[in-house]
Amino acid sequence: MTSQGYSPYAYLSGSQSQQQLPAPRPSSTSTSASSSTYESQGNHLQALERAEEKRTETGGELDYTELGTLLREKLRKLAAFNSIFSSGRPITYEHCGVNLEEARQAFSLLVAMPNSIALAVMTSVEAILKRPGKYVHRKTNFIHGLEIKDKEDLKFIMLMFECPWLTRHRTPQESEYHHNITKRLFTIISNLPSDLHKYLSSWFTNCLSTQIFHNRINFVNKFITQRLSNQQKSTDRNQHIIYQSDPRIQAAARVMHLFFKANQPNEKDLPEFGGKNRSGDDFVIVPFSKDSATKSQKIPIDEYYNMIVDLIELPVDFCAWESRSTMFTFCQYPFLISMGAKMQIMAWDAKRQMEIKMQKTIEALVMQKRLRASENGGDATGITLLTQAELQQAPLLILKVHRNNLIEESLTQLSRNEMDLKKSLRIEFVGEDGVDAGGLRKEWFLLLVRQLFDPQYGMFIYDDQSQYCWFNPASFESLDQFYLVGVVIGLAIYNSTILDLPLPLAVYKKLLNIPVALEDLATFRPDLAKGFDQLLNYEEEDVEDVFCLNFVGSYEAYGENVEVPLIPNGDDIPVTNLNKRQYVERYANFIMNKSISDQFESFRRGFYLVCGGHALSLFRPEEIEFLVRGSAEPLDIDQLRSVTVYEGFNDDHEVIK
Repeated sequence: MTSQGYSPYAYLSGSQSQQQLPAPRPSSTSTSASSSTYESQGNHLQALERAEEKRTETGGELDYTELGTLLREKLRKLAAFNSIFSSGRPITYEHCGVNLEEARQAFSLLVAMPNSIALAVMTSVEAILKRPGKYVHRKTNFIHGLEIKDKEDLKFIMLMFECPWLTRHRTPQESEYHHNITKRLFTIISNLPSDLHKYLSSWFTNCLSTQIFHNRINFVNKFITQRLSNQQKSTDRNQHIIYQSDPRIQAAARVMHLFFKANQPNEKDLPEFGGKNRSGDDFVIVPFSKDSATKSQKIPIDEYYNMIVDLIELPVDFCAWESRSTMFTFCQYPFLISMGAKMQIMAWDAKRQMEIKMQKTIEALVMQKRLRASENGGDATGITLLTQAELQQAPLLILKVHRNNLIEESLTQLSRNEMDLKKSLRIEFVGEDGVDAGGLRKEWFLLLVRQLFDPQYGMFIYDDQSQYCWFNPASFESLDQFYLVGVVIGLAIYNSTILDLPLPLAVYKKLLNIPVALEDLATFRPDLAKGFDQLLNYEEEDVEDVFCLNFVGSYEAYGENVEVPLIPNGDDIPVTNLNKRQYVERYANFIMNKSISDQFESFRRGFYLVCGGHALSLFRPEEIEFLVRGSAEPLDIDQLRSVTVYEGFNDDHEVIK
């Protein structure tokens, strides 16, 4: 038994005051939460720690039976559970009102105790989750437990994610028990109203470290994996997908969506279906700093991929999603689908579209032959077959170009064959022998991109510091040239050709209608973004005298500075401490949207002419950039050497070195 006078059970039950306990030992934790007050409930973690210290000093033993009984009684009510680790701070989007560090330390102490303690805690949790609630599943009419009324009740959910037993699966019985608790938790979270979802997503962003955030992603993904693994992955003749009838998988996917939004705090909600047909001009002000990228995204998007999802019938899932089926599909949550699986979907969709194009082409050729035969007075009714040469050319898009007139001839032929752009591409250089087995096509892409992105050509502006290109608002080239760039990038994706394009991620964001932010501007115009940051962080009142700015944007046009008012009469309106944020927003929006709207719309039109299928909307901007440029990771030369076999040489030969 615990030494009399220092019982954590008496403390938790309220029969012993904090004054009766020894002074707390100094904490090694330097978090802001360590200074929180616990006036109403007391610091239960310190009670457990001091009781354990006293037990060690006296050689006594804790009465775990008494502790287990107390935990069951104390934690069976939601309000009591929420109050245990209250931080004493008001709940906001930035703070959840829970001292999560104290909760983790307390759970670590409880984990070291006998299994009866874990059972006591989980029994209380289960009782809370099974409380009658008002949430009814839209399709199954299943009544969910635990009615979460307001943001105060969300403390319980944050604490549940800290519970270490949910991830412990030492025996099949334990695994099943914890899985059942988890599925109830996810179901409740998924059916919360949108305003409470916003709180949770914001707390995942602001209250969790990167490592803990990563652990939560793995926790949800393991649940999805287990549910899918327990099902037989098959479809019936009506293409009904078995996992569509499992509301627990959908609930987990919705929970993962909250974590995904938490990882993209500056973006709007994911579109329910597809993308828009034109780019918007949304701009999000995000204070730029040297670590702004890590603040806006905790983990890379590939951490969300679930490899088991890749094993399902994704084309069937894609068709169900594409048809706007009311059933659950994984394509509604594409962040769960790996890059490789998305590429397979895109290839399948491209093949499907090309087969449709080929069938129409063959039918058109047959009709032409019949028409010619009829005009020549022959019998056209029996003409149904094409020659071998005609059949071979039907599924191909063949471009015949001169090297010295590459841009004009490519643009002319691509514009003339817009209906055939989804066919497999073949290149013929006029006056040169050679059969295109992929090499000529690759060379055509490289030569064309090199010319189009040459700063001397004037279509794009190159920044020496960032080594990125951006659209030139003062370009003398026709908009058709920007259309050609979009077509070329789309063709490269469709024909699996990697291009070394110095375009920033903001281009691919704009293609997917994702608002760009100040950090995107910092990627390709770091000096300008740094100046904006200095202006935003300047706290004195003499902004007008120090910076001497008006509401005017500018860009360089072949050596001359062109000024454009950002608002009506902007050249007469000074930038002050009151309107500086508006100035930065207007200026950045001018650079990234307004000044290049015509050029980008032509570029976008060309790109979507080739890649306009629904499969593209499954991709994130980073993934499209990967499709175009390939991996940005440097090659590991030592690793390549370790698996290289030399013929006629050895690794010490001068030629190899």
